Amino acid sequence: MRMTDMQDDLDDLLASAARRPAVPSEALMERVLADALALQPQAPALRPVAAPRLGLLARLAAIFGGAPALAGLGTAAVFGLVLGYYSPATLDYLVGSSADAAEFFPGTDLLTTEG
Repeated sequence: MRMTDMQDDLDDLLASAARRPAVPSEALMERVLADALALQPQAPALRPVAAPRLGLLARLAAIFGGAPALAGLGTAAVFGLVLGYYSPATLDYLVGSSADAAEFFPGTDLLTTEG
């Protein structure tokens, strides 16, 4: 047998195989799917979790709108106390001059000018 005859026989055999697609049997597909399902990880069982009880401070914070609202409220309260404690007479020793001499717009007289 020559090489070309073997090549032709192989070509004929491969062409015949290409015309008939290989279809697995139903029994094979069922076994493959059963094996695949057996190897899938199982999800843990879900347990009902009781809602956490909120303490007094958490309930109070929820009344005012949560932690961000309480932070703003606390900042405003501290700022108000600081402004109340450090009156303009008290600020004189921090600034080094009298509060009456402070001019914020020295070249203009905005509020006292007419029409």
